[in-house]
Amino acid sequence: MASVNLDWFDLTLTSFELAYVFGIVLLAGVVRGLAGFGFSALCFFALAPVLSAQIIVPLMFVLEMLASLHLLPKVWRNIPWLWVTILFMGVIIGTPLGVFALQYWQPELVRGLAGGGVLIACLALWRDWQFKGTQSLMWIVPVGFIAGFLNGLASIGGLVVAVYMLSSNMSMTAMRAGLILFFFFTDAYGLSWLQGQGLVSSSLPSLLLIMVPAMLVGNQMGASLFNHMDLMLIRKLTLGLLSLLATIALFSALFSALT
Repeated sequence: MASVNLDWFDLTLTSFELAYVFGIVLLAGVVRGLAGFGFSALCFFALAPVLSAQIIVPLMFVLEMLASLHLLPKVWRNIPWLWVTILFMGVIIGTPLGVFALQYWQPELVRGLAGGGVLIACLALWRDWQFKGTQSLMWIVPVGFIAGFLNGLASIGGLVVAVYMLSSNMSMTAMRAGLILFFFFTDAYGLSWLQGQGLVSSSLPSLLLIMVPAMLVGNQMGASLFNHMDLMLIRKLTLGLLSLLATIALFSALFSALT
């Protein structure tokens, strides 16, 4: 297989790998535009065979920020500002700890533990469970902390926040808008920490040139789907996506442990 390797472009991927990356980012962009989350988690698991974790995490931060900027004008009036603000207070503390842990911990193990926890929560949500503490400050800040830590370590903090919001009585429209703004704040903050620790790869600009067009097209397709679908169906699809991502995280961790 021919290899694309331009010194000034700083990218070494086969033609097949380039096509694979483009397709995964396009699909994840559709999911992000529809549900408001899931882009990083989908990309992290799907791109792991061709890119390392320390390349994927900062890459996802930049792409999530661009995706949010693309969608924010469409959801601005539906944003639950209080929730996002309080969640971000926890993120401020949790993100740098996750970034430091990225250098020493095994991200596969953490993703597996997080995936197991999210999967248990999803099973409860399928049974119409609602967490009565979702409006309490005592819970919102710790959820933000956990999300920030997991975001800095493995770019999957959004799964925690999505489960938390789904367990409340928040509408899908408000949840999606809140997640879009939340990702912009958390990923901009996380990227600054990664840059400060020297964890941003020199191949980042090259990969962005390939991924940004695919992500924007997928984003627009997903946003169009959201405007033409029943909100209850979107909730079920969102919960199904969460369950799938959690299951992938759990089994990928088990596979890594056994090999």
